[in-house]
Amino acid sequence: MATLMNFRVDDDLRERFTEAAETKHQTPSEAMRDALLLYIKRVRNEQLREASERIRTLGKEDEEDAMRWIEAHSVVLSDDD
Repeated sequence: MATLMNFRVDDDLRERFTEAAETKHQTPSEAMRDALLLYIKRVRNEQLREASERIRTLGKEDEEDAMRWIEAHSVVLSDDD
């Protein structure tokens, strides 16, 4: 189910965002969904990086297990996302 989101942005930001979406042949809604997904991936990767720093304080065997888990759950950011 889709939900409507309303929020305020500066006129300049809105204009630049709309122009960027048009250059990619996207509607502003499509571009916003892409931007939201990219933000979610970035935050998730930051959380995983922070967790990996805490894990480094563990013993070697625990650290290796934890690092394998983090690697398996990391999200790769690319220009295509």
